[in-house]
Amino acid sequence: MQQPGLCLPDLKNISLTSPSTAAEFERYYQFRWQQLRKPLNLPKGSEQDEYESISFHCIAVDSSQEIIAVGRITPESDNQMRIRYMAVADQYQHQGLGSMILRALLRYAQQQNISMCWLNARVEAVSFYEKNGFSVVGCSETDLAIPHKRMEIYLKP
Repeated sequence: MQQPGLCLPDLKNISLTSPSTAAEFERYYQFRWQQLRKPLNLPKGSEQDEYESISFHCIAVDSSQEIIAVGRITPESDNQMRIRYMAVADQYQHQGLGSMILRALLRYAQQQNISMCWLNARVEAVSFYEKNGFSVVGCSETDLAIPHKRMEIYLKP
């Protein structure tokens, strides 16, 4: 439900793409750090890992080409991929952008003939992933000092 006086952004001018240039990746990593790591007082650089070059990256941009949502999927084995670094700008949350990014990542996995995707969800994000077809399969230890749940989804061929 929309709060009184709150102007919701226009989602008609949103497009999904992948960063391809060095400048786009720089903006992408900056967004990931600001949304996911800076609030935890983690340093710049903590928003990246050793799997960046083998991953599929997805970004949502608005009409001015500002990044407003991101996500990444990485091969884990012949039939599994892992989703990480999902984030949506505060002013765009609860409007379907996270689901759009997630669907794009899962479509990519299906195109790679992947049968299962998994992720470690922050506890406050579990219901979002459940609404998008994921199931909690247990607790998860991460390098972050906040609780996570391991979640999985099985993809139809």
